[in-house]
Amino acid sequence: MNRSTKGYIAKKKPGTSLYENLHQEALELLQKLSGATWTDYNEHDPGVTLLENIAYAMTEVAYKIALPIEDILHSSKGAALASGDNGLFEAADILTTSPVTFEDYRKLWIDEIPNIKNVWIYPVDSYEKELANIKGLLHVYVEKYEYHANRKNEQRENEEIKQQMRSLYQANRNLCEDLYAIEVYKPLSLVMDFHITLSDLVEGEEVLASIIHKINDYLAPEVTYRSLGQMQEQGHAVNTIFNGPSLNNGFIEDVSLKDPKNYINIPEIIKLISRIRGVVNISDFSLSFLDPVAKKQHVIRESLRIPKNMTARVLFPKTNEQLVFENSGVVFYPDLVQTKKQLSFIQALDASKFKAASHADNTIDIPTGSALDIEEYFPIRKQLPELYGVGDHGISQGASPLRQAQVQQLKAYLLPFDQLLVNFLAQLNKLYTLYDVRTEDKQTYFTNTLPDVAELTELLMPQTTDMELEELERYWSVVTHELMRYFDRHASSRLHAIADQLLARYSEVFQGYALEKINKASYLGLIPEETYKNQILKSKRQLVAEYGTLSYQRAKSFDYTAIKTALGDQEQRCLAGVFKKIAIATGIESLEIKSFTKTVMDAGIHLHAPTEELALKISEITIDTPLGQVEIDEVSVQFTHVELQRELREGMHFVGGDEGVLSTVLKEGINVENYSIQPHPHKEGAYLVLHRSRVGAYHVVHIATSKEAAVSAVHQAVAYLLELNKRSEGFWIVEHLWLLPDFKAETFGFCIDFSKIVASFDLVLNQYKKMNFATRDEQISKLLHGIQEGTVQFEGLKREGGYACLVLDEGGEELAISENVYPSVPALEEAIGGLARVLKSTTVETVEELTTCYVYYGDEKVDETFFSFTMSWVLPAWPVRFQNDNFRKVFEHTVYESLPIHIVSEFHWLTFERLQAFEELYFQWSDLFQLQSEDPSVIEARNFYAFELIKMLQMFA
Repeated sequence: MNRSTKGYIAKKKPGTSLYENLHQEALELLQKLSGATWTDYNEHDPGVTLLENIAYAMTEVAYKIALPIEDILHSSKGAALASGDNGLFEAADILTTSPVTFEDYRKLWIDEIPNIKNVWIYPVDSYEKELANIKGLLHVYVEKYEYHANRKNEQRENEEIKQQMRSLYQANRNLCEDLYAIEVYKPLSLVMDFHITLSDLVEGEEVLASIIHKINDYLAPEVTYRSLGQMQEQGHAVNTIFNGPSLNNGFIEDVSLKDPKNYINIPEIIKLISRIRGVVNISDFSLSFLDPVAKKQHVIRESLRIPKNMTARVLFPKTNEQLVFENSGVVFYPDLVQTKKQLSFIQALDASKFKAASHADNTIDIPTGSALDIEEYFPIRKQLPELYGVGDHGISQGASPLRQAQVQQLKAYLLPFDQLLVNFLAQLNKLYTLYDVRTEDKQTYFTNTLPDVAELTELLMPQTTDMELEELERYWSVVTHELMRYFDRHASSRLHAIADQLLARYSEVFQGYALEKINKASYLGLIPEETYKNQILKSKRQLVAEYGTLSYQRAKSFDYTAIKTALGDQEQRCLAGVFKKIAIATGIESLEIKSFTKTVMDAGIHLHAPTEELALKISEITIDTPLGQVEIDEVSVQFTHVELQRELREGMHFVGGDEGVLSTVLKEGINVENYSIQPHPHKEGAYLVLHRSRVGAYHVVHIATSKEAAVSAVHQAVAYLLELNKRSEGFWIVEHLWLLPDFKAETFGFCIDFSKIVASFDLVLNQYKKMNFATRDEQISKLLHGIQEGTVQFEGLKREGGYACLVLDEGGEELAISENVYPSVPALEEAIGGLARVLKSTTVETVEELTTCYVYYGDEKVDETFFSFTMSWVLPAWPVRFQNDNFRKVFEHTVYESLPIHIVSEFHWLTFERLQAFEELYFQWSDLFQLQSEDPSVIEARNFYAFELIKMLQMFA
C-alpha cells in the first residue's frame, strides 16, 4: 500500500480520465460550433446526454486499444502466435545464424558429432610453409574423447567422423570456402609415477581419480555448455547469447574454445595436484610415454613439447606399483577397481556441466497472450435512459405516431455512431490479418455486423422488400462491406507501408519503386500498374515471412554435392540462403534450381531463321498495319494449320534471324500491337496471324480457321510469352573454388618472373615438376628461404636447343627450372650470374610477390587467383526484365549488398545459345563431381569439364 494515501484510495484528480477529457473537448467544440443556437450545456440536456454516452463508448474502444499487444494478436489470430507470425520470430529463429566464423563451425561439429571433444580450424594460407595463394581453404584438426586400441577400429571411426564433418560442413558452408583437409589428432598416451602424502580426511582412490581427471582436463580442456539462464546470469545480452549456430545442447561460450596445448609442464601439473583436497605433500611426480622411434619409455620430468597433430592424455593405470600414497608414515597403494568407480562418478558429475542443458529451456518464447472478445460491443442506444424509448424496452404502444417516429429518428441518428465503433473494433480485431505476411488478402478496412440488427429492422430493411432476419443480416453485411471497399481504394499503398515497416525491423529496404519503374519500362506498359504493385507486395511479404530462415542462412552457400538431388527433388529444388533472398529482393518469382534453356525448349516456342526452307509460300499480299497498308511480295508461312484446334505451343511459330531471336520474341511477342490479322488470300474462311519483328518485317506465325480464333490465338500467345518471361528469370552460381582438382593430385605449380624487377633481365623460373598442393607450397617455401639465406644452387640442364637453368636446394633437391633455354653454357652462366646479382639486392618478400601459383589441367594452366573468393553469376539475357540495363544494375547492386565484402562477383548475361552451352558443361561437371570417385578416368573427365567451364567463364568476362 502506498503510504502517501494514508490507508485510503486517493480521489481521482480532475482531468486525468479519458472519458472526462473526451467529454470536455466535445463540449468545447459544440460551444464553438453552435454557441449561438444552443445555450444549455447542462447534464439534463439530451444533447449532452448523448455526448456523454458516445464518450463513454469511446472509452471502451480506447481500453481495448491499450490491451497488451500479445492479447490483441492472440485474439485477432484466434490462436497463440507461432514463430514467424506477423514477422515476429523467436530469438532462436531470428538471432542465430548458420556458421560464419571458425568458432561457429567448431561449436557445430562438437555439438552434432559424437566423440568429438574439440576442433581447431586454420586457413591454409596462414601456415609458414604455405604461400598466400588460394584463399578460403580450411585445414581442420580434431580431438576425440575416446581412442580405440584396435588400429582398424580407430581408422574406421576416424573416417566416419571425417565424413560426418564433411557432410555437416557442406550443409552449412560459407560462400567461396571449402575444406582442404581434416586430420584427427593421435593420442600421446602418458603414464604416471608419483609419491604423494595424504591427510586423514581423504581416501587414496578418490584422490587418484581426481588427479587423473584434473590432469586430463588440463591437457585437453572440455568444452563447456551453458544454459540460457546461466548465460544471462553471467551478464550476456540476448543478442550475444543467440549469436551463432543453433545447438542441441545449450550454448558454448567462445572463451570455452581454448587453443590446443603445445607443452606439457610438470611444475604446473604438480601445482594442480597440490590444490586437490587432502594432498599434503608431493615428494615425487613424473609422466612418461613410449617413444615410437626408440621404442623406449621416455620420462618427462620438467616439460615436453607435444608433437604436432597429437593430443596428450593420462591413461588409467594398469598397475598401482608406481602410485605410492603415504599417510602418517604408512605407505599404501590405491585400489584401481575402486579408483575407476570414483573416476566414473567424477566424470559423470563433470559431464552434467556440458550437455545437460535442455533445448526447451534454452529458448525465449513469444508471449502467448489471452483470447479476448475484442469485437464485442454494447450499442449506445441501450445505454440511454428508458425515457428515450430506444432501449430494450422500447416505447409504449400507446405513444403517438409522432413520438414513435422521433424514437426511430433517434435510432437512425445513433446508427452511424454504433456502426463506426463496431467497424473500429473489427479493425482492431483484424490487426493480425493486416500484418499477416503469409496471406494474399488485399483488404485493409474491415467492418462487422451490428449486434442489434434484429431491433433495427425497420431502419435497415430496403423498401418494398420483406426479408427474414438472417437475410437482413446478410444484406446489411454486404452494404457495409461494399461501403468499406469503396473507402479502401488505397489498400495497396497501406499494405506496402505495412510491409515496409516490417522490413524496417530488420534494417531491410525493398527497392519497390525502382522495380516498378523497371517492370513498366520492360513490359512497355502492357501490364497494369496494380499488377506490378501486387507482385512487389508479394515479394515483400515473402521476404518477411521467410526472414527467419533467410537470416539464419545469410552466409550459407550452395551445396554442390546435392545439385543432382535438388534438380530431381521438388522439395529441394528451391534456392536457399542468400541466393533466395537476392531472388526475392529483385522480384524474381521462380525460385527453383533448374535449367533455363530446358524451360524454353519445354515451352514449345518455335523459332525459325528467315532463310529456312519452308513448305508454303504466299505471294503479293497487301496487309493493313498500324502504320498503314504494306505490300509484301513474299511471306514465309512457318506453320500450316491442319487441325482446327491446336495447342498454342504447336500453333504459333515465331521468326528471327540472329542468336538474340529469343530475346526479340519475348519482348516483341507480348505486345498485341505487333500482331496483324488478315484473311488468307488462297483459302476461304481462314485467317493469317502476322507478327512484326524489330526490323519491321512481318511474318506469318499462325493460320486460324476464323477471325475469332485468330484473335484468341494472339491473346493466348501474349499471355503465354508473359508467363515464359517470368519462368525464364533466375541465375546459376559458380564458386570458382569448386573447379579446383583434388589437392592431393600432382596438378599444382608456380612461376617466378624476374623480368618484373629488371625489365632487361628476362628470366622465368617454373616448378621443376608438377606437384600436389602441399608439396608445391613446401617447394616454394624452400626456394624463398634458400634465396634469402643464399643456400640455393644453380646448374645447367641440357635441353633440346640449349641449356636451362636448374635451381636446387643445399641438399641437391630440384626446386625450379628456367622457362628460358640458353644456346650455350656461357650464355647460361651469364644468366645465372645476372640472377645472383638481382637476388643480392632483392628481398624475399619481393620475390614472393613475383611468384604466381598455377593449377594445371593437362598442359593448360590457370592462375590460382581465379579461385580465391570469387564467384560467377550466370544469367539468361532473354527475359524482358533481364534485357533492361537498369534491372541489371539493380540486380548487381543487390548482390553486392547481400554478399560479404571480400567476395568478388562476376556477372555474365548470356544468350540462349551461350547459356545452353554453359548448362551442358555445368551438368556434365556436376554429375562427375558428385560421384566422388577415385577412378582415374572419372577424375580426368571431371577435371576436363572443370577446365572447360573455367575457359568459358574467362571468355565471358
